[in-house]
Amino acid sequence: MLSCVTVAMLCLLFGCLMLTGYSSGSKVATVLNVKAKELVVQAGQPIHLSCSGDQTLSWKFPAASRKESNRFHVMENVCHGGANALCQTNLTLHKALISDTGFYRCQYKHLPLSKKSSAVYVYVTEPNSAFADVQKEQPHVITITDGQKLVIPCRVTSPNITVTLKQLYGVVLSKPGSKSVVWDSKRGFIIRKPNYMFFDLLRCEAVVNGVIHTSTFLTHRQSSEIHSVKLSVPSSIKVLRGETLSINCTATTDLNSRAEIQWTYPGLKYGELAQIRKWISLTNSEAVVHSMMTIPKKHTVYQGMYICTAKNGPTTKSDSTTVRVHAKAFLNVKPLKKGVLEAVVGQKSFHIAIKVRAFRPPEVICYSLIIKNVVEEDAGDYTVVLRLKQWNLTKNLTMTLKVNVKPHIYEKSTSIQEPDPRTLGSRQTLTCTVYGVPPPTITWTWHPCPRNYSGSRCDFQPDNAVPIIGGKYNSSTDNKVYSIIERMHTIEGRNKTVGNLIIDDATTSGVYSCITSNKIGTERRDIRFFVSDVANGFHITLDKVPKEGENMTLTCSVNKYLYTNISWILRRRVGNRTINHSISKQRSAKTSEYSTILTATVQNASRADSGVYECRATNTYSGDIISQSKEIIITGEHSERKTHFSRTSKQRRKHYATESRGAH
Repeated sequence: MLSCVTVAMLCLLFGCLMLTGYSSGSKVATVLNVKAKELVVQAGQPIHLSCSGDQTLSWKFPAASRKESNRFHVMENVCHGGANALCQTNLTLHKALISDTGFYRCQYKHLPLSKKSSAVYVYVTEPNSAFADVQKEQPHVITITDGQKLVIPCRVTSPNITVTLKQLYGVVLSKPGSKSVVWDSKRGFIIRKPNYMFFDLLRCEAVVNGVIHTSTFLTHRQSSEIHSVKLSVPSSIKVLRGETLSINCTATTDLNSRAEIQWTYPGLKYGELAQIRKWISLTNSEAVVHSMMTIPKKHTVYQGMYICTAKNGPTTKSDSTTVRVHAKAFLNVKPLKKGVLEAVVGQKSFHIAIKVRAFRPPEVICYSLIIKNVVEEDAGDYTVVLRLKQWNLTKNLTMTLKVNVKPHIYEKSTSIQEPDPRTLGSRQTLTCTVYGVPPPTITWTWHPCPRNYSGSRCDFQPDNAVPIIGGKYNSSTDNKVYSIIERMHTIEGRNKTVGNLIIDDATTSGVYSCITSNKIGTERRDIRFFVSDVANGFHITLDKVPKEGENMTLTCSVNKYLYTNISWILRRRVGNRTINHSISKQRSAKTSEYSTILTATVQNASRADSGVYECRATNTYSGDIISQSKEIIITGEHSERKTHFSRTSKQRRKHYATESRGAH
């Protein structure tokens, strides 16, 4: 409950406010003592205006008049009444001049200009003047801005004066009733969309009392284009607390225009004003406006968006950066990929990448980034050292690179590739020495040749091969596997895997495959395993050395998968020449389970049948011609019979390393 004293004080205060004419708003517009919108006054005569309203009033009138305070007088506000107060003010301007022409406005002091104000336009006229603004020696310069109206301010001293707008050389630009060039005696000529015809020296021309009066203007076309606005820093920057922040903003325009630059930044709302330094640099074709914003280290730099805005007429462009403020320097580093890095031998390039989060940017002490043409020796530890000297921060990061190697079988490049015959019933050891990273696995597969007496081909189809399990028959036609052994050996400084497949009893021909693989790739070695029932896969025999008149039979047995084109020839000396006689060919041969057999029979042998009997065959894989021969000399019944045996010979011999046979 309010006390009587409190109520009395409030009433007193409210009454004082009413008496001074102040309130938070007004219900009525100001009222001038002149009802007309225009007033014509002769030069030298006074101007008397009175205004009333329901609160404190103020006047606005031409600037030229306000400069001569001895010629004008404003009576202070006088307010009467209580709740319905009436305030009144008077304006008196002595000895009016033509420069006093303009709007005289009465408004409420505490309200915006446009609200509930009243005005009258006063023309101050004299017989020898037409224009309210006195013409100077130099033309008045008017800037034309793209997209904006052009106003030629040739205001007149009387609303009845007719004015014409012309170019320098007399071309008339204004026409009565034109909508593009509009005449307004209070403002001048208004050109809505100025074109090239107005980019010139223009003049306003009027005739008063037979005398021509002119007012000259020079228009200057200003481009509103902004080519670019750029900050001197990236879109996001970091600063340390207590450091000076400086950002330069440049706005590039045409030579005939200048952009205005304004800054918006978080410190404004806290009253922290930055230091702004501006300057302009010119090139042959452009103007560059610079604005350097600096917040000294003794002031607080606030986090947030720092925006530079350039304005040129109706055109506005901006650029911004986000500032983050850190209390202290930091340095963090981690690999882009976790775990062990992996490359492959032969890779053209390998990129070792790290992710660094630091402030300030660190000094890199040692850093290997790209490895080209990767080799196995590139494997190892790579260390990057980063250092912030000023803050004594150092970080080390070690990354391990593993270089993977596709599996390789060394016997493929060191062993003979043409197959050797395997003695029937023998124990055989097949070997694969492999290397790769990671260490590869070894798998053995088996593909038997067709078991028939007529066939002499063993076509190999890898897809039909079956895996081998040690100590087990894969089928009734397989060779029994004695064991499969794998051992690690250090060979040529590398840990290699040696795989042995031991065949217990060689009875079936076919192809064994050694397959080695890791995650990088696979390699295979096919070992043709041809079982032979004749020594070394090639053998000739003679049933007996005949006497003259007896029959003689020679037999040539070769492994049917290794040799073809088998034939018997007889070489005899006739004088100084050796003559070869073909006595049996392939078409006469017979095929058994393991061999091709060609027999040559000499009926009723005579001395003329003496000579060297040679069996020839072509190695199916190397193309070499292999031969064995016997020299047989046939004499009379009681003469001594001689037979000379020759070793196996090869023509066009190719040189290979041989693979060991027998158990190992």
